[in-house]
Amino acid sequence: MTYHEQPPALTGELLQDYCLTLQQLCHSAATEPEFALELVEYEVLEPQGQRAINWRFQAGDLARLQRAQRLMHDFELNLSGLALVMRLLDEVAELRG
Repeated sequence: MTYHEQPPALTGELLQDYCLTLQQLCHSAATEPEFALELVEYEVLEPQGQRAINWRFQAGDLARLQRAQRLMHDFELNLSGLALVMRLLDEVAELRG
């Protein structure tokens, strides 16, 4: 796949080893890259790689980004509030798991 091609549609079961670039992630979630960059800054998303141009996101990060979008919209959260809620949800999931 070249840089300008769109990622294949992610339907059905997400594959754990499928990696997305920042652009593919944002395109799939219908969001701006600036929002994803802010989520990385607040440690809501943790990409692999040192620089944004080299970042790779796991398929599960797409679901996490979409969840963050819903939480921000539904509860009118700012970024620091969103980061706190996401950390608490992660802790609850870990305790249940």
